[in-house]
Amino acid sequence: MNILILTGSFGNGHNAAANALAETIGSELKGSHIYVEDLFTHAFNSTKYEYLFRVMVEKGKYFYNMVYRRTEDSDLERKIPFHKYLTRSLDQLIKKTDADIIISTLWSCSKVVSEYKQAKKCNIPLITCITDVSSHNGWLYPYTDFYMAAAPKIKDELIEKGVDPKCIIVSGVPVRSEFKTESINKTASNEKRLLIMGGGLGLLPKSKAFYEELNNLIGVKTTIITGNNKQLYDLLKGKYENIEVLAFVHNVSHYMKNADLLISKPGGITLFETISAELPLLMFKPFLEQEMRNGEFVMDNNLGDVLSTDPQEWIARIQQMLWNDELLDTISANMHNFKSLLDYSGLFHLLQQYERQIA
Repeated sequence: MNILILTGSFGNGHNAAANALAETIGSELKGSHIYVEDLFTHAFNSTKYEYLFRVMVEKGKYFYNMVYRRTEDSDLERKIPFHKYLTRSLDQLIKKTDADIIISTLWSCSKVVSEYKQAKKCNIPLITCITDVSSHNGWLYPYTDFYMAAAPKIKDELIEKGVDPKCIIVSGVPVRSEFKTESINKTASNEKRLLIMGGGLGLLPKSKAFYEELNNLIGVKTTIITGNNKQLYDLLKGKYENIEVLAFVHNVSHYMKNADLLISKPGGITLFETISAELPLLMFKPFLEQEMRNGEFVMDNNLGDVLSTDPQEWIARIQQMLWNDELLDTISANMHNFKSLLDYSGLFHLLQQYERQIA
């Protein structure tokens, strides 16, 4: 069976989810052939659009959030620029991989596939993996066969929007197996490990004063992963005795498993990597609409806390949370309990059904 997984480099989360799916499916369905493809890079033979996305996130968040809210529960169509090129690219990928099933980890890929299926009268099953704690209408298209939802609440919302309950798997956002851990209560220690990440774009505070105060925290060793933010990496690298600074790394799970607390923005993939690792989360105040919803999910399920909008209060809150072992243990336990609500085998059973139909 040939499985085509579509993604796009709008941040790193969609790619991470796609690669996690490929790993999981490959370990379960040994005879399958899995292809992970960035539809946008394939269409334009370039990754320059990643830069445009960064500019939009940093400079155009007001417009982005306005469009997100206007289309959340409406039938207002979200148009995709260069749709013709993306459709042509999809057709090429389907033929190249001889795809039996398509899985999408990006709403725009789902839209292109759905419209392609309608136009070509194509019956290749489309599974959409929603990579945020969201039921936004931008993910919902008529020629989608199954949805992978992040949480039971999202399944309920999808059903309210008319999706057949039998076509929804509550799987969480896929993460690689290296993030998964058994519940372990860390023993009290005279030293605490703090991990700070800003996602693939490395969207982290720019204030030197913040990092100087972090460095001066007694008994705290901090690791900062700056992702693709070279400017911040150059600003911090080698400047502070108690702060380790890393650029983009491929072994984030190692740092998560050795940390007592993570500070990050609540992107969908980071959130579920954190839940899988049972690592307490302290969030920077989200500014993109879907991350605000992810943040609400964290707070509603007692999986972490959010920093105030006043940077002057950050250090005191970080220190308070780091040394509250009872609170950290409670959050880890809540993450462990939440994982029991997820259906990790649902996708595997679904793919097995398709495999039998193809055979």
